[in-house]
Amino acid sequence: MKLYDASTIDAAPWPDTEEGRKARGFLVPLFQRGPEAFFGDRSTLRLLSVDDLLIPLSINDADHGNSYLFSLFARYITSQRAALATLDWSPAVASGAGSVLFGLGALLKATQIDKCIQVDNWPSLRNMAPSLGAGQIRRITDFLAARYPEHAIVFPALSPATHAPLLNGLKEEGYAFAYMSYTRMLLPYGVELSRKVRENRRRDARLLEASGYEVVDGRDMPGCAPRLAELYQMLNREKYRTNPPISPAFFEACLRGEMIRFRLLVKDGRIDTFYGFMVKDDVLYSPAAGYELARPQELGLYRILNSLLMQEALERGIAIETGGGADGFKALRGDRPVPRYNAFYVRHLPSRRRLGWRLLQRLANDVLLKVTRRILQGIDEAVVGFDGIPETFTPPFMSPGESAERLRRDLDALEREVDAASALEGSALADRVSALTRSLEEWAFPPRRAVALRQRLEGLSRRRDEEKRSRRASTRAQRATVARQLLEGAPRLGDATVVVHHLGEISRQQLRALAEQLCRAGACTAVALAGTEGGTVTLVAATTRGLVERGVEANQVLAQAAPAVEGSTEGGPEVAWADGARPEGAAAALEAARRYLEARLGGAA
Repeated sequence: MKLYDASTIDAAPWPDTEEGRKARGFLVPLFQRGPEAFFGDRSTLRLLSVDDLLIPLSINDADHGNSYLFSLFARYITSQRAALATLDWSPAVASGAGSVLFGLGALLKATQIDKCIQVDNWPSLRNMAPSLGAGQIRRITDFLAARYPEHAIVFPALSPATHAPLLNGLKEEGYAFAYMSYTRMLLPYGVELSRKVRENRRRDARLLEASGYEVVDGRDMPGCAPRLAELYQMLNREKYRTNPPISPAFFEACLRGEMIRFRLLVKDGRIDTFYGFMVKDDVLYSPAAGYELARPQELGLYRILNSLLMQEALERGIAIETGGGADGFKALRGDRPVPRYNAFYVRHLPSRRRLGWRLLQRLANDVLLKVTRRILQGIDEAVVGFDGIPETFTPPFMSPGESAERLRRDLDALEREVDAASALEGSALADRVSALTRSLEEWAFPPRRAVALRQRLEGLSRRRDEEKRSRRASTRAQRATVARQLLEGAPRLGDATVVVHHLGEISRQQLRALAEQLCRAGACTAVALAGTEGGTVTLVAATTRGLVERGVEANQVLAQAAPAVEGSTEGGPEVAWADGARPEGAAAALEAARRYLEARLGGAA
């Protein structure tokens, strides 16, 4: 186990992986320039090497003027007092709550609540905590308690949605927990979406098309960092005042690295909206975003921003953490709230210092958690995981990893089904393509693999349609050949052509189409046909209009023939049909039809 500082961080054993290169590109500038250059906060940064893991630490010495990225006092006192102005409370109640927080804050300062080490603190990033085993947690705790005996040890901002095993491991090693805040999570799959949620997402997605904005990668606009800092300031420091400051230097460093990608909405050369995003363990998170507040509200810049972030995640088939705030809006887009906790270890501290942590714990778990639950219950249909510190931490609903894995598994299965459908033909292909297309239509924002599957299914659909047209053309050609042969061998009764024939195995549709085609071939034609399909016999009779006018009607022909096959007649004077259960009676039925036609047309055929 080893510690690295700003002067030695380059020598740390960075893994030669994509994730290792991204972490190095983000942390090295932060260490070398210090958090004050990026966030205006003062803290001592160290990098802890544990086995094959590199874990950033922020070591704080009771600087209560820091933002909540580094200060627990700021998180539990300063931010909460600022948040009182956003609540729908009466002035008296809000003033009373502010006074209580002020007094409690004085006690927390006296017990040096900010004299602590935050383990795995990536300041502006979340969900970075590694999967530590019990032995690693114990070694880290013992090492830090011995090296910094006057500092509390804190694992900040852990959510059971993403880090339930780590929370349980920390609990087993003697850590206590204080509710910190909540965030919101949107899963890519396995969650039923209401019609209203789907429509809200579709409307938001259409806004970009009508806005005239172009989505540009931040690296393609050199020198944009000051504008991004300005837009962040507008949204997060002027409109929502509880968020920490971020300087242009932070954006400059991130634009040079690979950890955070930036998307800019540009029109006429002007950046009006941006968002940054990073991905960790099947979760996409946005550490910074902003937009021009002076632009007309009907442009829907916030809705566009939120929609684009959702698509960044869902097109990758992963979850998105949308953060707290704007809960009513986000709930109508399908995300759900999840709690975050600070895990802290203070057993090595004197009793006076531990008292401060007990006070903070009471504030967090007995007050802030309950207030949060009450607020969210007025917004969300289901609020899970806000009833108190659980005995065992579990995801409040399906975990992001499980949801993403189910999506990948089901997409793999769909790919195999599409492969299998490629070998089908005819009606089997048509039925399979229709079923697979319905399955894909259930996903509002499909990932890229689903788009590729749709394209393959569209190709199969075209092949199916081509095969259907080919079969129809072939059937028509075959039917024309059969009709010609039947007419060539058909006898005549006076001026009428009479076709009476058993065609063997043939469908009712084909039998009827053939009868109608025979009648179209001549002005005076009478037809009586029989065919079988499975265990059923079908009789079809057809006569031309000229014969109907002379009293030779198709339904009367079948009235004579149908009893021989125990069938009942349907249809009218020009075309009639009957299905019977006695295929062996087909010859007798045709003979009855022949005799009737001879009698009506006057003479033997």
